[in-house]
Amino acid sequence: MTEGMSTGTATRTHPDVIFVKPDAASGYGFTYLSAGDFLRAAENFMRPAVKATGIDAADAEQRRSLAYDYLWRYFLEPDARSFQRDNVRWIVAAAVREKYGADGPVPQVISIERTAEGGVTIRDAQEYLDHPGFPLAVIVGKPAKGGGLAHFFASRAAYEAAGAAGLSDDMWLPQIVYRLYAETPSVVMGLPRSGGEGKMAVECMALGFGRKANLVERAMK
Repeated sequence: MTEGMSTGTATRTHPDVIFVKPDAASGYGFTYLSAGDFLRAAENFMRPAVKATGIDAADAEQRRSLAYDYLWRYFLEPDARSFQRDNVRWIVAAAVREKYGADGPVPQVISIERTAEGGVTIRDAQEYLDHPGFPLAVIVGKPAKGGGLAHFFASRAAYEAAGAAGLSDDMWLPQIVYRLYAETPSVVMGLPRSGGEGKMAVECMALGFGRKANLVERAMK
C-alpha cells in the first residue's frame, strides 16, 4: 500500500514526517497528518513546559530557547527514561514549530540530527522526496498512530546487507520489507497484526509524499 500524504506548498504549516536521528542508523520517524495534529503535539510539550519554567509564553525567543533546550537534552541522553516515544514526538514538534513559526512555510520532510561539529540541526530533508528505489527509513508504526522507532539506511548496500540477514528482534521490519519488495519509496512503515489461524502478519505501507514512487513486490522463488 502506498500512502500519498500531502504535497509541499508555500503555505504549508506542518511537516508530514519528522525524522529524529540521535545516531546515523536509528531513531524515530514521527508522522503528523494535519496542521491540527502537529499543533496539538507541539502544545502537548509547550504548555506544561512553559508552566514549569515560568517563561513568557508570548515571547517567541523564550519559547524557541525552551524547545531547543529540551531537544538538546534528548540528544545528550536519548536512552533516558524521561524520553519516551510520545514526549519525544511532542518535543520535536515544538522545536520545529518554533523554528519555522506558526505560519510556515514548513518543509514537508524534516530531519533532526547531529552536525559534524557536535551540535544538533533541524533541516529540510529533501532527499526523502527523490525515492531512490530502496527505503532510506523504515518506521515501526503507521501514519495514523504518529509513527515510531525507525531504522535509517544511507545506501542501498547498507539496506540490502541488513535486509538479507537472518530475521532478528532489532531489525525484523527492514528484513521483512526486504523480503516482500524489490523496490520501494524512500519511507516504509509497518506494524504487526493478527493473521489467520492465530498467526502473526505485518501491515506495511509506503509513503510517496505526493511524488512518483514505485512499490514493486519481489518475485517469489
